Amino acid sequence: MENYFKNSHILNCDCYVADYTNATDSRRGVVIATEPFDDIAYFHLKKYNRDQNLPYVAVNLEEYPGFIQGAKNCECVFSSLTEADHTWLLLLETKYCEVKNIERWAVSACRQMNTTLQKLKMLNLVDTSKKRIYFAYSVPGHDSEVPFGAFAFTQNDVLDFLEDEVYIYGYNTVLIATPQYLFVPHTPI
Repeated sequence: MENYFKNSHILNCDCYVADYTNATDSRRGVVIATEPFDDIAYFHLKKYNRDQNLPYVAVNLEEYPGFIQGAKNCECVFSSLTEADHTWLLLLETKYCEVKNIERWAVSACRQMNTTLQKLKMLNLVDTSKKRIYFAYSVPGHDSEVPFGAFAFTQNDVLDFLEDEVYIYGYNTVLIATPQYLFVPHTPI
């Protein structure tokens, strides 16, 4: 994937993603950074053990306008670069919206991530039989509302995703646990 997406970044640290599109009237869009943003809420891809060597590729799909023409794609793709069986692949969609719209946007976000996954498969950039697939739906600035999309999906929807071996996380932080697994942080009750 890093060969196809020439502007991708190889990282081995925490990663932060923010979308400035609404805040700047589209003058600035999605930004991937290795330091937290101080002017906007963001998604955080966090290494659970900072000392562990877990490199991954980070792709900002906004830098590739021709990737999916005429279809709504997600904003970012991250993929473990560690040599192991069933390494993780994370597709991320952020929605900056009001609390009342969080659930409504969940289904749309999953469609966008699935469209992107299908395109990656079609281009032979991802072999889903060798990857553990995660969809992350993030609503930066609304941490008290996690998990996002919890009520947008029926049990059948969730089972369909699991049957396709896609795990859906509705959080603003996802933890890189191992080369094969991503987890969500513990949420205080």
